[in-house]
Amino acid sequence: MTRLLSAGFLRLKKNKVFWGGLILMAAWGIFMPVKMHLDAVQMGYVYRIEDGFFVYAMGVGVVMAVFCSLFIGTDYNDGTIRNKIIVGGKRSAVYLANAVVSSVVGLAMCAAYLLPYLCVGLPLVGGFTVPVEMVLLTTFTILLLSVAVSSVFTCIAMVCQYKSVAAVICILLAFGFLMTGMVLAQMLEAPKTQEVYSYAINGEISSVEEPNPGYEAGDRPDPSRHQSRRAGHPVRRHDGREPLPAPCLLPCDHCAGHRRGLRAVPEIRSEVM
Repeated sequence: MTRLLSAGFLRLKKNKVFWGGLILMAAWGIFMPVKMHLDAVQMGYVYRIEDGFFVYAMGVGVVMAVFCSLFIGTDYNDGTIRNKIIVGGKRSAVYLANAVVSSVVGLAMCAAYLLPYLCVGLPLVGGFTVPVEMVLLTTFTILLLSVAVSSVFTCIAMVCQYKSVAAVICILLAFGFLMTGMVLAQMLEAPKTQEVYSYAINGEISSVEEPNPGYEAGDRPDPSRHQSRRAGHPVRRHDGREPLPAPCLLPCDHCAGHRRGLRAVPEIRSEVM
């Protein structure tokens, strides 16, 4: 087991996919705070550093899908896995060694985003305005997520001996996980009621609150957290007007409208009064 781990970590030094993933995540970590700062200066948005601190959770799964499928698929193409088993290595030991290496790579990808983000974001955007416990707990959860997806993709790459097929399956599964998470977030953040507008013949508009059929019962976060997340240090516009609230960077229905500069439009129906 120790020799398998040593061989796996030594391979990382010359693995182009590994270094390419680190560079990609680091570039993303630099781009996010720079973009928020430019939006604050040019558009008057008010951002806080935590607005983009956790978005790497959406990309680490895709990066790990590519890495695991190509890194382990190369072992099949080169016959390395066969040699490991011939010299006495068990299949379980080979899988565990690959899973440990992939998990460490997943943690390294997260760190490659977080460190540049903090180094660039703290001077440009400012410090955290939410409790430190929440930041640490969310970061720990995302790190566990990277370990979990790395183990799943390692299992798929070990079962499928064709590198191209394993890469396609892992990438599709990664995007499937991402889309499923976005759908679940939209369901959890759906309001309990929605306003339905009615048009009269004389042009008058009336609204009535009706139960939202997409509302899922159960405990959920307060929707006002979106507004509180966009509130932060005041940033004045060049024209002297009040600053605009920063659009949330998370993939949910409520915040998608703000990113487009629009609020979600309620359902409108025409009725003859």
